[in-house]
Amino acid sequence: VVAKYIEPESTSISSVMTANPTCVAMSDSAMDALGTMVENHFRHLPVVDDNGGVVGLLDIAKCLNDAISKLEKSESKKDGNAAADAVKQMASLQGAGGAQAAALQALLGPLMAQAFGNAGGSPTLRSLLAGKPATIVSPQTNLRDTGIKMAEARKASLVVENGRLVGIFGFKDMMSRAVAKGLHLESTPVSQVMTPDPETVSPDITVLEALQLMHDNKFLTLPVCESTGGVVGLVTVMDVIYGCGGAEGWRSIFDSAMNVADDFSDTGSMHSMGTARSNRTARTTKSVKVADKDVRPVSKLRPKKPLISSSNDSILEVTRMLASKRGDAALITSANGGLAGIITDTDITRRVVAKYIE
Repeated sequence: VVAKYIEPESTSISSVMTANPTCVAMSDSAMDALGTMVENHFRHLPVVDDNGGVVGLLDIAKCLNDAISKLEKSESKKDGNAAADAVKQMASLQGAGGAQAAALQALLGPLMAQAFGNAGGSPTLRSLLAGKPATIVSPQTNLRDTGIKMAEARKASLVVENGRLVGIFGFKDMMSRAVAKGLHLESTPVSQVMTPDPETVSPDITVLEALQLMHDNKFLTLPVCESTGGVVGLVTVMDVIYGCGGAEGWRSIFDSAMNVADDFSDTGSMHSMGTARSNRTARTTKSVKVADKDVRPVSKLRPKKPLISSSNDSILEVTRMLASKRGDAALITSANGGLAGIITDTDITRRVVAKYIE
């Protein structure tokens, strides 16, 4: 939206959404759904009922966080007080961050070595970012030019002044802080709406340590800087997933997590809810093929309650709704309530800001 010079208030969301997206049903295989997301680099996957009604949204970051939480809780129960004492001892020696990284290494290390064959250890962020230029802008760069750079790189912008990182500006920021508020993109500098002085990590930490930080802090991105302050780049949750291995390896890890007894609640997710405005009789969007050998359904992943908009809503209306709900994706329904498309914060920058659409 931003990079295309589209006018959000006069353009319908249907003109920029991803139409007829791949989706899954609540009764489909959970492992196939996760495999589809990892293999295709999908951050989001719509969930429908058997009649095609929109009922949920899978988020790969949430699925990953839930999997790690389940494995951690399972390991804690298994080891009892001995594990808790060991973590406390590590915390006193290494600091909390070191203890958490060590605990996750002990938990996921053997699984990852088995899944990915990387017995030599997890790669560093330096190796992960080698040859990948960062999306860097100055504090004075306007939002339109920033959006165009972000659209081209498909990465958040790192705001750098005199060689030092002073801020970060992501796709969700563009959607909620700029587009939804109707800011003038050509005259507003990114410094006005960026997140200043973001937390950074060393390029020499491992992908597994980055995964721990993202899990603990619910980060979707991590700026990477040298100890001298020099900017190395930015890693996303999808970068981290692929930095550890391919889709089959992650299927193995998700499989281990799903085998853990499901005895904790997630109030932020939707485990069982009614169909949203549906009167379709069959799914017409692309769906993931059900695997006969795996009977664990998508509902076991606890899809999030979907944020829903009509295909007749304007881009501005949808972005304002997402901003108010602090969401990063909306499912778009047709006149009969069926799934017509999906729009994400990334789409707003790539298809509206960078396209100059009226």
